Amino acid sequence: MNIIFIIINFKFEFKILIFIIKISMTTIEDQIQINMKKAFFDLIDQNVNSKTPDYNWITILYQEIKFKLLSFLANKNGSLYKQIDADFDVDLFKQMIENDVFNYDSMLKLINNTFNWILKLEAPIRDEDTIQSKNRVLNSEPTKIISTYLKEVHNCIEIIEKDILDLQSYNKNKQNYENKK
Repeated sequence: MNIIFIIINFKFEFKILIFIIKISMTTIEDQIQINMKKAFFDLIDQNVNSKTPDYNWITILYQEIKFKLLSFLANKNGSLYKQIDADFDVDLFKQMIENDVFNYDSMLKLINNTFNWILKLEAPIRDEDTIQSKNRVLNSEPTKIISTYLKEVHNCIEIIEKDILDLQSYNKNKQNYENKK
């Protein structure tokens, strides 16, 4: 009887050890991701505030936001798609930053435009968080406004992507449940 107990206890302790290792790995992975994001946004600050900013990189990051927002729309010929495509004029943005005519008013318009689209595309329950994200951008230091904008917009986009995946999973599970009836 004692031998069986020892084996069961060993299995239980082994399972606990595996669980602890998994938690530790998740914590390490999370910490690595946090550090990588911080380094990325520090590089953006450094680039934007340098005497010779890399305008192509900034333009690519702006274009990425446009493409992410467009990817949420199923109808590529619909009016919303066309509006986002027009509102995020990447060529105009690039010309403005390259010719040093992108100013505070331009940035304010870009911030408002981006967050207004996010509010239209996300679940209404997320609106308060998005408004707080927008306010963090508007209240950020001038030297960090672009990196804060990118960080907050990408956080909002990640939440929309997660919500879409959750909804797809829910619909799939619901369909599987109904097929089993």
